[in-house]
Amino acid sequence: MSNNKCTCLFVLILISKSLFAQDPRENSHSMNVLPFFEQGIQKYYVTWSSSSGSDDGWQHDIYHQIISFTSEGKIIFNTNARRYIGTGYDEAQEPVNIAIDPIDNTLLSVWEDGSGTSVDIRGQLHKPDGTIIKSNWIIAGGSESQHSPDVVHLNGLYLVSLTDEAPPAHTSMNEVRILNDKTGEQIGSMDLSPPEEDHWWPVAKSNNNNFAFIGWGNGHDFYGSVIKAASDTITKTNQNLYVSNIEQYHYSIAWLENLLKFIAIVKVNDNSIACLIDTNGVRRAFSLIPNAPITRETDIAVNWDEQEEKYQIMYTSGMKDIVLLSASSNTIGLVQIYQDILTNPSWPPTGISCQFIHAADGTDLWNSGRIILVVHNDENSNEAIYRTIVVEDLTPIINKKDKFDVDKFVLYPAYPNPFNSIITIFFEIFKNSKVNLSVYDINGHLILTLVNDFLSFGRHEIVWNAHNLSSGIYFYQLKTKNLSITKKCMLLK
Repeated sequence: MSNNKCTCLFVLILISKSLFAQDPRENSHSMNVLPFFEQGIQKYYVTWSSSSGSDDGWQHDIYHQIISFTSEGKIIFNTNARRYIGTGYDEAQEPVNIAIDPIDNTLLSVWEDGSGTSVDIRGQLHKPDGTIIKSNWIIAGGSESQHSPDVVHLNGLYLVSLTDEAPPAHTSMNEVRILNDKTGEQIGSMDLSPPEEDHWWPVAKSNNNNFAFIGWGNGHDFYGSVIKAASDTITKTNQNLYVSNIEQYHYSIAWLENLLKFIAIVKVNDNSIACLIDTNGVRRAFSLIPNAPITRETDIAVNWDEQEEKYQIMYTSGMKDIVLLSASSNTIGLVQIYQDILTNPSWPPTGISCQFIHAADGTDLWNSGRIILVVHNDENSNEAIYRTIVVEDLTPIINKKDKFDVDKFVLYPAYPNPFNSIITIFFEIFKNSKVNLSVYDINGHLILTLVNDFLSFGRHEIVWNAHNLSSGIYFYQLKTKNLSITKKCMLLK
């Protein structure tokens, strides 16, 4: 081969790599860890989509496994990893999501099937051991694509949320198929998003009884709706906007039983926004979690602290960190960020489950040993990688001297920005300090002073209501004795 041909080939390879970067879902796509009891023993049903071993990375199959734990936190593999959907040569069988009827431990697995001429949503009713009740049937199919399913169990029903690209949708719309939890028979459906708009990738959680929350994105905003199930009726709240300027696919939700609220965590730039949402679909609280962007397709973990009467909430960050929050009835706060946890082998950019866990005998492994479980795909095989982590052995970011100087502070981006009347300003100081937080117009004139007082070290949130001001650019400035930082925001009415 001539030098010119070699050079051209090399350039084409470089161009090809730059134009066709690998989709993060190709080798790692969905990971589910679902607790259940079997003869009084706490176990976990794990299922995931994996493409390792195939010539084409998009030839996903679906696997499952049952695990449990000793009181010291050691994993017990009750079953081997086993493929139960796919042949190894199908087109995509992914992502898989599951829900359980806790009364009789019947599971519904749902996934996207791309093996035919169209993309369909399929389901399988089965037991944790793999015993099939209703095998591999189409829940939603037909023209165009039906994709991105999630499922919850609710009051004798399974609700399968999905994205439909067939008419009457102009692009993609989200809807729910309502199934009988014993037979899988469809008994109804609901539209979640308007057909004239483009919405996709729903995520769902429920309390198994009477409330479910389904959230989704449209590429730049995070929406959601609460589904309510009574004895003979199912209703939904109108679609609500909860967070703007999001990164699509990077959001997750959970139910907080003792607060009767859902929590949603959504990536915004290199941060996350955490929201509490009540059973009427109203956002009751939100908090910016700086430098802790939630990973894509991520399960978040929740655990109730009886003594503190708060929830501990944990999720994995795209910074390869683990983030611990706390939530009470109307507040969400950052407790700690633990840095660079999963490095060997490195975790994938998508499909991670973080869980608080119990031993087979019921021991709470978080309260007894600060042990958590993180599970993700093994990109080199079809198996899952399980990591039991003792959080107290980790180094928190805030204690790293090279990360923060106690004589400095951090002024985070205000949210939302642009804003309509109300904006929240976030900052963190690393020792007790006299602090001044003031707002100026575009000409440098002082508009108002929000804070001028001694504050204790830690993180602070200040709400500014600008309802009496006109639209325009404003500046908020944080000052201590020796330092000053100014940031810009835009008021749009």
